Amino acid sequence: MRRRTTKQTSSKLMPETQSSSQVNSLQRGLDILHQFDGRQALLTHTEISTRLGLPRTTATKLIATLVANNFLRQDASGAYGPDVACLALGRAVKRGLPVVQAASPQMARFAEEFGVHVSLMMRERLQMLVLEHAVPTGFSHLGLATGALVPIARSASGRAYLWAQKPALQAELFEVLKDVGTEGAHRFMPGVYAAFQELEGRGFCFMASPVTRQSNSIATPLYDRDVPSYALAAMSVGGDDTERALIEEIGPRLLQLSAEISRDLERLPA
Repeated sequence: MRRRTTKQTSSKLMPETQSSSQVNSLQRGLDILHQFDGRQALLTHTEISTRLGLPRTTATKLIATLVANNFLRQDASGAYGPDVACLALGRAVKRGLPVVQAASPQMARFAEEFGVHVSLMMRERLQMLVLEHAVPTGFSHLGLATGALVPIARSASGRAYLWAQKPALQAELFEVLKDVGTEGAHRFMPGVYAAFQELEGRGFCFMASPVTRQSNSIATPLYDRDVPSYALAAMSVGGDDTERALIEEIGPRLLQLSAEISRDLERLPA
């Protein structure tokens, strides 16, 4: 079984962690764009300024700049949402990611073989971002298309990612989650530690009802040159039979899939 690696790249956890080489206005503009995801399509001027603690005049200038450059649009109600420049960047990013190129064909075959949703995810601040999502023919996407975000501590993929990290980064992430207070640390930590025990024992963790009441999910870390940069998850919709299938049959095969994608990544140019 693949164990935790001792190598880990550092990454910014929250926008407040800023170096002297960064441009404040650019950082604030990016923070505005970070507020939007598949479940938060529109925000008002007041919501944007309140969420980020920005003076109204500063928010007005930043929003106007983003609108002028087609990163934000204003709808008939006056609220703002992502515009076409975001879409163009997202498509370019996805096409250029080696992990998506390596994983996508295998994920599609896996989804068809087992009749499950398969998601490739990476951490984006305190959430897990869907990079690629494979759906069996005739199934609904369930809101997990590329670009969707799920809470890191309340998802199987997030727990698998957390487990694989170096203890220092793991502890830092836990502290930030508690400070932010958005996920209720007293409620999610027991589930996280239970998932860690599962991951230690069988290499993947199980989670019931991650998206709908009748859904079940499993996840395992995915390594890129020995760095646990991603998580690979499989989700089924159904009752107890799907839970047993995920744990007894699909879980071991998901581990094999993760290892195969990791080997493919090692063969790509660094």
